[in-house]
Parts: sequence; structure tokens; C-alpha cells
Amino acid sequence: MTALLEVRGLRAGYGSATDVLVDIDLTVEEGAAIGVIGANGAGKSSLLKVLAGLLPARSGEIEFQGSRLANESPSARLRRGLVMLPEGHRVIRSLTVEENLRLAAISRWPRGVRSRLDEVLPMVFDLFPVLRERRRQLAGLLSGGEQQMVSIGRALVSNPRLLLLDEPSLGLAPVVIDRIYESLGILRQTGLSLLVVEQNYTRLNDLCDRLHVLRLGKVTLSTGGGIDNDEAIRSAYFGHEEPSAATIRQNTEE
Repeated sequence: MTALLEVRGLRAGYGSATDVLVDIDLTVEEGAAIGVIGANGAGKSSLLKVLAGLLPARSGEIEFQGSRLANESPSARLRRGLVMLPEGHRVIRSLTVEENLRLAAISRWPRGVRSRLDEVLPMVFDLFPVLRERRRQLAGLLSGGEQQMVSIGRALVSNPRLLLLDEPSLGLAPVVIDRIYESLGILRQTGLSLLVVEQNYTRLNDLCDRLHVLRLGKVTLSTGGGIDNDEAIRSAYFGHEEPSAATIRQNTEE
């Protein structure tokens, strides 16, 4: 498979503090789904921010579609198809569902907006039928799960080649998480590449081709498929310290 994103020796941090990402190597192939898991503070969100151009890298290389990103702005990366879905439900609460989706097409302004909307809006509504029913409802009045569906729809309207998802299941009910991950599986079938970070590996185990465990900014375990060894993932996730049973349940179980 052709590499869509290649990350080599990536280091990044905030201010003059210690690096929060240390020598990260990562590859996402065309059409692949890659998962990154880790506890709070492991550096998962920071990794996505660096890839999206929201946090500068201190060293290392990032190549997307065979070209180095270097100092490209977030908007330039967005136009190239590197689209990030941030943690939380990011919608414009005072706009309707459809207005939120249409506004996301501004990344293709001034050309291709109408054709992109004509192509993607039906797909978004097929993926999440509840949004079709509530297309004229204010996004701020939706449930958290429905707002997350709008957020994913906005990302799709932006025409991603690679979709970066920061904990898409955070704070959602299990039935909604099922629907979100079902939709991600459908998107994979269309050829869209995914890089998904979560605290919980259970969902990613079924969706992803490879999983990486991130701990204190370093990759402590990588696998070519699902992780079926709880002891291996606990060791990579927590290090040599023995976590309490309550902590394990909170971070690695639903």
C-alpha cells in the first residue's frame, strides 16, 4: 500500500518545557485506519495538533502525499486533505445542522463549493439519518452524540484524504459510540484513511489495521493488527508501575 502520511523522529512540546512527543515514527497508508491509544497526558492530542499544523514540531519530518509539510499552515494542510476532528463536539450552536455543514465547504471557496455540497450532504445524511430529520434545527439544541455526528459531517464536507479523530467516543453513550464507529467503518470502505486516538482500545481493535500505544510522549507498543494480550497493553499503557484495578477499568474498559 502507498504511504499517505509518514512521520519520522517527531518531537514537539509547549514553550520551553520538556518534549511531550519524543521520536515518534508513524505511517498511514492509503485507505488504512491507524489507532493511537494512551492515558490522559500521553501526548495523543498533541500528536494530532502537530499533524494538523496547530502545534509546531521541534524536530523530525512529516510527509503527506509524498511532500514534506514543513511549516505549512493549518489552512493549507486542510486544503490538501489533512482534516482534524478535535476532541469534543465542535459545532456552531447558533446555526442549524445544515448551515453548520454548508459552512464547512468554505475550505473549497471559491470553486467547487456547490458541487462538493451536492455530493457530500446526501452522504452525510445517509450516514446519520437523524441529521436529515433535524437539518433545520439549531445545532446547540442537539444531544452530544448528534453534535458529534454534525462534527464528523463537517469534516467530511472539508474533503479529507486523511481524517484525524481525537477521541470521537468521549462522553458519549454506548449506543451512540456504536453508531459513530459503525460510520467510521463505512467511511473506510469508501477509501478514506483514518488516524484515530482514544483512551480505550476496544473499539479501535475492530476498526484499525495497526495500533500504537503512546505513554509519556513515546510509542511503547506497536502492532500489525489487533491487540489480544491485555498484559502487553497494560505494560505498554502504564509502564512498570502496577495500576489499581479501578484505574485500569477507567482507562481501558467501557
